[in-house]
Amino acid sequence: MQQRPHSDLNNLEQLELDARVLLHAFRRGEAFAIRRFYSIDPMAGLLEPRLSDAQYVVARERGFISWRMLKERAGDRFSQ
Repeated sequence: MQQRPHSDLNNLEQLELDARVLLHAFRRGEAFAIRRFYSIDPMAGLLEPRLSDAQYVVARERGFISWRMLKERAGDRFSQ
C-alpha cells in the first residue's frame, strides 16, 4: 500500500473530493481506482462500494484507521 502524505490534510474538501472521484472511477472500472480499493481491502468489489468505502480507502492511504480519525486530525489542524 502506498502511503500518501499528511500534508494534504490541510484541505479536507480536497480529501472528500478525492474519495468521490475514487468511488466514481471504481464504478467505471478504472484500473487505478480498483488497485487503490484492493490495496486496502482485498474483498473490495464483492459488494457495490459506497462513498464511506472510498473515504475509508483515502483515510487508510494516509495512515489513519478510519475516515473519522482523519477528519478529527484535519479538524485539529484548523483549530490550532
